Amino acid sequence: MAHLNINLPLIRNNIDTVITHCQSHGISVVGVVKPCQDFDPIVDLYDQSSLACLGISKVHAAKRLAGAIHKLLMLTCVPRPDLADDVVRYCDISLNSEMDTITQLAEAARCQQTRHSVVLMVEVGDLREGVLPEDVLPMVSRIRALEDWGIRFAGIGANYGCVNGVLPNFENIGLIDGLVTQMSDGLGITPDIVSLGGSVVLDWLDRHGLPPSVNQIRVGEPLLLGTLSGAQKIYTTLHDDALDFEAVIVELKSKPSFPAGEKTGDAFGVCREPEDRGIRTRAILDFGVVDTDPASLISTVPGLSIITSNSDYTVVDITECNFPYHVGDRIKFKLTYKSMLQCFTSVQLPKNVRDCEATAGICLDCGGHRPGCRSRQLTMNFTDAPPPIPVSAAQ
Repeated sequence: MAHLNINLPLIRNNIDTVITHCQSHGISVVGVVKPCQDFDPIVDLYDQSSLACLGISKVHAAKRLAGAIHKLLMLTCVPRPDLADDVVRYCDISLNSEMDTITQLAEAARCQQTRHSVVLMVEVGDLREGVLPEDVLPMVSRIRALEDWGIRFAGIGANYGCVNGVLPNFENIGLIDGLVTQMSDGLGITPDIVSLGGSVVLDWLDRHGLPPSVNQIRVGEPLLLGTLSGAQKIYTTLHDDALDFEAVIVELKSKPSFPAGEKTGDAFGVCREPEDRGIRTRAILDFGVVDTDPASLISTVPGLSIITSNSDYTVVDITECNFPYHVGDRIKFKLTYKSMLQCFTSVQLPKNVRDCEATAGICLDCGGHRPGCRSRQLTMNFTDAPPPIPVSAAQ
């Protein structure tokens, strides 16, 4: 049965590596849990780490996690005004760009007799959320006027490499640093938080450094995948195999590569024009778009190519693979950000979680016979994944 493999110790190593690297530059790390859809074992791992706080993208997720974790919760997507009560109740910090929403948060904080911290987002070119740079200082003044109501202006932030893929550069990084200087000179304040979001910021940090005013980075992908998709980069010090996708061959036949008969759109309305390559060896795998994004998976098998997919099946060409596959054999894939996100979003996809620091159970590697082995394989109780089966020698 197709499933997602999750190796918690490797994720833990990635977290520690990123934290140590950023701390050496005076920067704290917010662990964004959106990529794993707030998956409990990973959230627990984040909570036990040295991350500054957890980045949550949905208010309902914060509501579920609040009280169950120890770290501060940062809402990393600007909230709806009508959710102000829940944002204040369940989140310690939120990213904001609309004054009306911040006013609603202030009213909620006043009614709940508590304080809520606000990070004002700045537009730096990616055209995600954020106020225009020239509007930042006036808006900061308006936010600070709400402090008696329980709103605390915590700082400013920006996003990179997101909706339009705009990368950090000297100009847009300098813009944020310049705003910090303007706040100091014009308002007499120094923001506690200057937060940059997007894993591509790590690549910029490595190549060019960041101004001393920047003291926080919000990341998710490098912690889980060890990659920076926006920078097309794999970090050699991070594990890129902490997650992988495993599927089973349910049909294996030689078939024509070009469909026969009159054609229309496929199951999703897409009109495909496959190349006629003659008879090819094609395998049908036991997953489709309800499980992940098949098109963005990365094959670990030389010669394998993904042909197409529907809701439940993915068809691959294995003609060029130098291995005698059979029905029932397993094939592994590496994940991209998109395929990872859809794996965690799929409620029906089993997630096999490996925690090699557990103190009970049987190790898959040694059967529990190796002295000192404390490894175990966990199939979480919210999946129906079968016990793992050794993968074919090809993997």
